[in-house]
Amino acid sequence: MLSVEGLTKKFDSVVAVDDVDLELRSGEIHGLIGPNGAGKTTTVNLITGELTPTRGTIQFEGEDLVGLSPSTIARRGIGRSFQVVQYFPEMTVRKHLRLAVRESTRTVRSVLDRDADYSEEIQRVAELAHLEDQLDTVARNLPHGQKRFLDIAMVLAMDSKVILFDEPAAGLNESETNEVREILEELRGDYAILIVEHDIDLVRAISDRITVLHNGSVLTTDTPENVVQNSQVKEVYLGE
Repeated sequence: MLSVEGLTKKFDSVVAVDDVDLELRSGEIHGLIGPNGAGKTTTVNLITGELTPTRGTIQFEGEDLVGLSPSTIARRGIGRSFQVVQYFPEMTVRKHLRLAVRESTRTVRSVLDRDADYSEEIQRVAELAHLEDQLDTVARNLPHGQKRFLDIAMVLAMDSKVILFDEPAAGLNESETNEVREILEELRGDYAILIVEHDIDLVRAISDRITVLHNGSVLTTDTPENVVQNSQVKEVYLGE
């Protein structure tokens, strides 16, 4: 689904991402881990067009993405969440999802009009994100964990083929983290998912493969079992 080769990003003399190769297969959940400053979020930002690579290729279903705008890449079928949840405080969950599922030919204003009815899709997405009982709740009144679920729901509503989750469990308690795991497990096979996450237990539990970044470069890509047994990974990431 997604192929990254030789991906490099320099900020002046600093090399944030250094010759990264990454392959995301159809239907898999792929973990992307590494210490702070390893280049994880920069890699995501390069894939989604928010940054332009210094060099390297990014292909989605065989088509080159380098140079395309974030909105164009999103319309092609690549959605993402953010470390800091993005939402409209005074807007209900239902209106958030109605906005996300809007047709590309419609304006934001027309989507928020009463004539725009996406009720079946909104209900489906809300159930996937465990928000079916909160559709008429104003976003600012959601607990922190459910604001995270709203972020996930917004990505799902865009009908993406590839989803990049940037720390979906950040700031969540154990119960909420377990619920994120349940949501991601329910999505398995229907999307190609790349998850950046510091919760190594969550990544190990849900990932088919894990790529470890260190100082902007790929240290290894392997199964979760092999990654946690890798001596280099233990040294630079797990602190053993």
